[in-house]
Amino acid sequence: MNDSFSDGGNPPAVSYNIGRLDRAVSRRLAEALKPVGVSLPQFTMLSHLERRGATANAALAARSFISPQAANQIVNTMMAHGWVAKRGAPNHGRMVLIDLTDEGREVYRRCMSAAEECEEKMLRGLTPESVMMFKATVQRLLDNLRGV
Repeated sequence: MNDSFSDGGNPPAVSYNIGRLDRAVSRRLAEALKPVGVSLPQFTMLSHLERRGATANAALAARSFISPQAANQIVNTMMAHGWVAKRGAPNHGRMVLIDLTDEGREVYRRCMSAAEECEEKMLRGLTPESVMMFKATVQRLLDNLRGV
């Protein structure tokens, strides 16, 4: 696809280019995670668990943009690898929390190394000031859509 506008065409809408960027980042990140043996949804869950700690399946599903059933399958696969473990919530008798194991933290660290390489490639050629401005702009766009 040629995105130059020398033919006099109108440039794509910002939302269109954001969608293209999302797909390109997802594709590149999925490729970068393959050698670690982790899928993109697994990485998303590992990241959430590392940042937020033990979490219920429904919340993991919501944060990973997948159904609770799909999240459960992914959690079960990660449990089989020894990356996560389930335990009861201390203040809720029926709630089950999912948390990282030591092995899961190590896998997450390897994933982050791959993700950082991917991000460095994406941001190559931008000044630190441009990167800060880009991050602030993306956050503003997200806040605007959330009504914050």
